[in-house]
Amino acid sequence: MSTASAGPALACYSTITSISWGSRPDVRGYEREEFTHLAVAVAVQSGAADCGLGIAAAAHALKLDFNPFTKERYDLVIPRTSHYENELLRPLLDLLSAPELHAAIAELPGYDTSRVGEVIAELP
Repeated sequence: MSTASAGPALACYSTITSISWGSRPDVRGYEREEFTHLAVAVAVQSGAADCGLGIAAAAHALKLDFNPFTKERYDLVIPRTSHYENELLRPLLDLLSAPELHAAIAELPGYDTSRVGEVIAELP
């Protein structure tokens, strides 16, 4: 995420992707560590940092530019033999398949719900 235009964002992206282990790039805020994506966005918006790694939704919420660095996929792994059929888990599984959840997530920038709720593997 970066303020104002693509210029600073591309400069930050170029700098971040060329950092070697142990080097200290000339990027304001590089030494600063935040614990949430929104805190990173606030640091950029306030000028405490030139750019930072975060999610599109946080950048969008503060009207910052966003350049995707990579895509990540998260999987929920549930042991079938001991937990998957447990009635306590049923509300979560139902929620993950609910069109309402997919629609709510789709309103946030940067998320792909095309595989949410899908069982992608069943292992022995």
